[in-house]
Amino acid sequence: MKNKIIQLLQGPLPGREAHAQIWSYPRNTVEEGLALEPPPRPSAVLMLLRQRQELEILFIVRSDFGIHGGQVAFPGGKLEPHETHEECAMRETAEELGILPHQYKLLGALSPVFIPPSHMIVYPQIAWVDHEWECQPNHEIADVFWFPIAQLKSHCIEEREHYLKAFDRVQKIKGIPVRNYFLWGASAMMTQELTLGISLLNS
Repeated sequence: MKNKIIQLLQGPLPGREAHAQIWSYPRNTVEEGLALEPPPRPSAVLMLLRQRQELEILFIVRSDFGIHGGQVAFPGGKLEPHETHEECAMRETAEELGILPHQYKLLGALSPVFIPPSHMIVYPQIAWVDHEWECQPNHEIADVFWFPIAQLKSHCIEEREHYLKAFDRVQKIKGIPVRNYFLWGASAMMTQELTLGISLLNS
């Protein structure tokens, strides 16, 4: 499966075709986002994968503060000056989960996503885990868990009413139930690109 993921990341990515299946409102393209004033800040996340009984992905749940508090997400954050997307994703993962770069292997990147509420463009990096390790989450993280990719496919998408902190209102959003949480927003869009890409490779 690792070789299939590498093949996916080297070929044309589904990008907005995948994102649009699960976004809750139409998003600016990355190019449109970069044209805004002030320009959005770049950020990066690390999407960790492993093969056990089946292919799994590591999710975090952010602690309940800030506009993204309580959301299912991936370890990551804003780029520091002179930092690459890969370096940012690895640094943030070490800070938030205590997971160091020698404990996984970077495979490549998915399509970037513009996030209007935080005015950021996030660059998702994909990494592969071969060996077991323990997470040491910091105060920013409320939960960490592995979840089967097979339970994240398009037919699992639901629409629910949800309170959006960034807009201070309740509205219907698209997402996927994961354990007792609801995966939605940019993290869901990145996940959807990965799952759709894997499905297209297997078809």
